[in-house]
Amino acid sequence: MTAKQNFFALIRDNSGSCLIKRIRVDKPLQIELAKNFEGQRVSFEKGVDAEIPFNGDWKPDSNEVLVINDIDESILMVNAITANASSFSHVAISNFKNEPIKAIFTGTSSDGVVKVFVQKFSSRQALSLNQLPIFKMQIGNTFVKITDDIFTIDNKLVAVIEGNITKFKSFHNARMVFDLSDYYKEATDEDLIEMSKHKSLEISNVQNFITEADSQVRKMVHSIKSSGTLDGYTVNQISSAANDFSEITITVSNGKIVLPSEKKELKGVLHFLLEDIYKGPLSGSDYLTNSKRELQRFAGTGARFK
Repeated sequence: MTAKQNFFALIRDNSGSCLIKRIRVDKPLQIELAKNFEGQRVSFEKGVDAEIPFNGDWKPDSNEVLVINDIDESILMVNAITANASSFSHVAISNFKNEPIKAIFTGTSSDGVVKVFVQKFSSRQALSLNQLPIFKMQIGNTFVKITDDIFTIDNKLVAVIEGNITKFKSFHNARMVFDLSDYYKEATDEDLIEMSKHKSLEISNVQNFITEADSQVRKMVHSIKSSGTLDGYTVNQISSAANDFSEITITVSNGKIVLPSEKKELKGVLHFLLEDIYKGPLSGSDYLTNSKRELQRFAGTGARFK
């Protein structure tokens, strides 16, 4: 990092359109911010030795980051780092309501490799003096009111962009900056109705199924639909595989799998259909995994439909 680094804001309006603006800072603050972002980069990358393509199904371990290629917002940020900074208009924090900032970023370009360091930004970080008075200490233990709008920066990075690859650890935080809707979708009411009509399933009360389906249920239904599990395996194969897991009850009626109406039991069945359940090879206990990767050396220890 150098004192010549520039700092930018990613702005997204209500229509979803994105705009890059420059954050002008004086030299002492520029140096301090550069050191700050460098420290956050070191923390973000510390201990990371694996990059895992994100598919929406699981969370990374402490030594992993999730990666997605060619995110639109990331491309804009990379281009900003290599462009002439003076060509960008400047951020006016007083105009935050009309131009909401979603991220603050800086970066480096060396030997043709661009790296961008991204913080998420929320409305709570923009402190408008029209909404609340903000004070600072003056000499003699006397407080005075600050007369300019101010904003704060975050204490950690939400993502690091390297070339066309965006790396992040938290989907929840990353989606506050990047549009990841195509990578993590929820089933609509129409999708739930379609699932209720599947030849392998029986749902006693479809309307209740739709009404009670929370965000997690809808995400799992979407993933089940995308995976093709219900089309790739018979009811007998699925119910037979479930016999190995004491915590999961698969009820079959008239040749169909009955989806429970009780939400906890329903989620258990959906997790099983997603192969999120595995059996501890030593204890024999049933566990819910946060990773959908297959362990090549120990393949066969998890749920498999035969």
